[in-house]
Amino acid sequence: MRVIREVFINFKRSGFLSLISIGTIIVTITVLAGYYLISETVNHFMNELQNKVEIVVFLNDNISKDKIDNIITEIKEFPEISEVFFISKLDAYQEFAKDKEMKQILDSFEGNPFPDSIKIKLKDYTKQNIEKLTTFLNNKEGVLEVQYGGKDIEDFLNIINVIKLITAVAGVIFIIASILVVSSIINLTIYARRHDIYVFRMVGATDLYIRLPFIMEGLIHGIIGGLFGWVVIYIIIKILSLQIQKEIGINLLNFYIFRPEFFTVRFLIGCIVSGALLGFIGSLLSQGRIRGDYY
Repeated sequence: MRVIREVFINFKRSGFLSLISIGTIIVTITVLAGYYLISETVNHFMNELQNKVEIVVFLNDNISKDKIDNIITEIKEFPEISEVFFISKLDAYQEFAKDKEMKQILDSFEGNPFPDSIKIKLKDYTKQNIEKLTTFLNNKEGVLEVQYGGKDIEDFLNIINVIKLITAVAGVIFIIASILVVSSIINLTIYARRHDIYVFRMVGATDLYIRLPFIMEGLIHGIIGGLFGWVVIYIIIKILSLQIQKEIGINLLNFYIFRPEFFTVRFLIGCIVSGALLGFIGSLLSQGRIRGDYY
């Protein structure tokens, strides 16, 4: 009870400074939570897109079946390959001819305009894997052209990675700022109560007895900041999801990370624990600096 009473006294004396400390943690948790959500969402959708990315190898008309079989066999030897299948020019023609408008276009050609082709899917979508395979295929005899349908996806991923980097840097800056602000606020609180601390010291109070209220104050700052940080990011996600659904018809709330069992339970706990950790570290730093002056 004594610790709780001391914490409330410190809150009352700090006043606006305590609000600044909590507000800084709220901003930090919001930025960190936003970074985490962006990272998880991008990784999820990139995994989904990865399954649709294909490398298409168009073959010369005069290539023999044996050479096609040899190319397919060599492709399958790559550990990065997930699936390889051959599409004849007849199969390609029949597939496109299912569309009436495309059928009219195909009828304007003399014969079948499609070449034989090989479609390839990868296990892991990386620039290195793509370049390795496409370089090999471009040097193979009988290969007319190699097309990679994931170039636009790769450009999009590069943009997202820049956004993630900026958010991560901002998160680090706010983490440092939060710890310094909490530390400074509690340092000022300790300074305001330096006479009480001196009296406690004179009557034989232990370090833990003196320190504990200030440690608890930092923890409470962090817990409140973490809770309201979660509230802020929750409101932002709700607004964004409604706007995105209105504009393009995609409901983000169907994505696993925004479902109630994760977003309102585990994510909430994560924000509160992260905020408490920031407050705890800040309180420890403040006491470390003033030990020699007031203790």
